[in-house]
Amino acid sequence: MILRSVTKHVKDQNWFAVFLDLLIVVVGVFIGIEVSNWNEQIAGKKQAQVLIKRVYEDLNNDILSMTAELEYQAVVRKYAMTAVDALNGENTVSDEQFVIGAYQASQINGVWSNRATYNEMLSTGQINLIKDEQLKGMIFGYYALDFASIPLITKMAPYREFIRGHMPVVIQDAIKAQCGDVTFKLANSFTATLPPTCDLDLADEVLSEAADLLRSLPEMKFNLNFQIAVNDAKVINFQFYIKECKNLLAVIKAHQP
Repeated sequence: MILRSVTKHVKDQNWFAVFLDLLIVVVGVFIGIEVSNWNEQIAGKKQAQVLIKRVYEDLNNDILSMTAELEYQAVVRKYAMTAVDALNGENTVSDEQFVIGAYQASQINGVWSNRATYNEMLSTGQINLIKDEQLKGMIFGYYALDFASIPLITKMAPYREFIRGHMPVVIQDAIKAQCGDVTFKLANSFTATLPPTCDLDLADEVLSEAADLLRSLPEMKFNLNFQIAVNDAKVINFQFYIKECKNLLAVIKAHQP
């Protein structure tokens, strides 16, 4: 229609009409582009909100995962300190509880970070849909390192191999069967709890022999102390990451519409 009108006006040499026709075309194209850009911006904002919401959920899952690990480590440390007391002759620890404590001090639990949304945003470039530079910077900062894979978190002291290499298998089997990990689903993955107390259905002679063996090991106290120190470092790091996670959650919440 416009082309036909322009052609007619050119033939009639009605230049004012030609100008109006061209102006209508330009304005129409401009409005079309602006509408398209506006729709794109609206879609981008909506997608950014979806991604931020998913990051928020991932961060909450990180806190759940790390909190579960802290609870697990607290139980492990309690067992370890029982074994330390037995080695130091403090608080009258029975042979049974000494052996149990020595074994349970070697227990480990896995922890996973929830990075799926961040990895997706980074690989697709959708991270740039987040226009708030402070928020984007904090997200980059939090995910700069994967807390579940840093050396201070993944470090394993020699104690686990040491104690399990010396303790009689019959006792290890009994502890695993009667007082082992209880796994459960958590934060899109799974974790475990460790029973805070333990009693074994084993003869006193078996437990006393094992206790005497552990006390006779020259490196027993050193390895156990080092095990506690390594686990304490993990706890400190988890506490730090939980704090950082909560700070980022607070910023995200403040930016939610």
